[in-house]
Amino acid sequence: MEFKSKSPLASGRKRVEKHIGQRDTNGPIGWLLRLFKSISTFVLIFLEQGAVHGLAHLGKPFLHILEKLFWLALIVVSIYFSVVLSFVSWERYQSKSTVVAIEKDHYYWNTSMPSLTICPLKRIYRPYLVNFCSKNGISKEEDQAELFDFLESLANSSYFNFGNIKHSDNVDSMLDMLQIKPENYMNIIYNLTRDLTRLADTELRVRTQSNLEFLRTYQTLTEYGICYTTNSFVSSNLTASLLLTGKQSPLDDFYLSRVVHNVRYGNLFDGDITYSFIGFEPPITIFYHSPYETLNIAKYQPLTNEAHEYETFSIEIVTTKDFKEDTTISQRGCRFHYESNLTHYSIYTKGICLQECRIQLADKLCGCIPHFYPNPDGPRAKKVCHYRQLMKCFPRYQKLFLEFKQDNNDKKGIPCYCEQNCVDSKVIIEHRQVLKQTQKLIGSIGGLIVVKRYPLVRFSRQLLFTFTDLLVSIGGTAGFFLGFSVLGMVEILYFFTLRLVWYAAGRR
Repeated sequence: MEFKSKSPLASGRKRVEKHIGQRDTNGPIGWLLRLFKSISTFVLIFLEQGAVHGLAHLGKPFLHILEKLFWLALIVVSIYFSVVLSFVSWERYQSKSTVVAIEKDHYYWNTSMPSLTICPLKRIYRPYLVNFCSKNGISKEEDQAELFDFLESLANSSYFNFGNIKHSDNVDSMLDMLQIKPENYMNIIYNLTRDLTRLADTELRVRTQSNLEFLRTYQTLTEYGICYTTNSFVSSNLTASLLLTGKQSPLDDFYLSRVVHNVRYGNLFDGDITYSFIGFEPPITIFYHSPYETLNIAKYQPLTNEAHEYETFSIEIVTTKDFKEDTTISQRGCRFHYESNLTHYSIYTKGICLQECRIQLADKLCGCIPHFYPNPDGPRAKKVCHYRQLMKCFPRYQKLFLEFKQDNNDKKGIPCYCEQNCVDSKVIIEHRQVLKQTQKLIGSIGGLIVVKRYPLVRFSRQLLFTFTDLLVSIGGTAGFFLGFSVLGMVEILYFFTLRLVWYAAGRR
């Protein structure tokens, strides 16, 4: 047998290659190769698990590269549609998850009666003014009368009549002498105005009666100055004392021994129900509105010297029991009273939000705000207008302030976004009549609300698409396109956490 000896050159080359291979294996390049091999092995093991349908095909070594690209394209397309449809479900949950439904089981409803706000034209109490002038060195009757006319016209001023403020150079001199600055206008008016709900003579005081029961009546601060509101859910947060002094007036002892309601309700079995709001001297302005709202100064009501009767009909919008707990403001597009985002008021209604829009607009156009708005302390405080600024600047923009429109052809108007009230009612006046000679009969005038007809339908805000529905929708989409499930997600989390730790530790 013939043996062939190895060439010394070949033997040397093998020894060199072996030496180089050992050096590369132990060097940085070799370490990177081993790391890449470990990672690729781990990924292949994950793909074989098949947590997401189609991934297992990418890890099979016997498939052609075109087959793997085909499955990869299918997986990418499925993930794309799954994500897109999941975002559609999320958008529906955020902005279209609530509905307003119609309810018809009217036998079980208690419908709230409308609210009245009455603003008397006689606001400044002359004896208070005389006492104020005597203490501050204004002794002439002519000066007192001139100051009275100025303060009375200022107290009765609003966006529709700022130009009627009575003034003179002598008034300016007295204001300078008394050091009455614009930011003190409303406090001076408040201190010189009697609270007609607290008069000692119960037959003369402003009060609200429904048969032998009483309704809460508050002296409130409005865009028409100091007025009086009854049968309201929000008036206790809008009292003049609270907004101007920060303190709520204590409850009157007159009502301690009497049946008192904040709001009067009625249902189909009560029949006709009424309440009378009396105790005013003419002239007065009467505003009717929802008990969930305040007066709207844009719906100007003329002065009257007689009492008025309003036969009303109300349609309410309510919410289901867990509506406010299960939704956010952005989802439902409405706010409850305690969800205020306003800077000048602690509660929210759409009407009060519109008032804040007027505040911002007045500050922008005239550089100041009218005196009848509450003004917070600190950096949020705004400059209060001098009465000459009220007379000069505001009449030019009257329609803009009242209706947020430049003119009758302005269909778009000034942007002022205010969410609706989640709970509210629409008041419809079915019949109105003047009650003449009322003052001669009972010694005062006011307003009378009569409800003879009750609604057969009402609106209810309801949650249609809940968070559970969102999870089911996203889960169904992921399952439909990817065969994905909660356990599949757990497998992925497990594989890239605990399983990865054990793999790195050598438990393979």
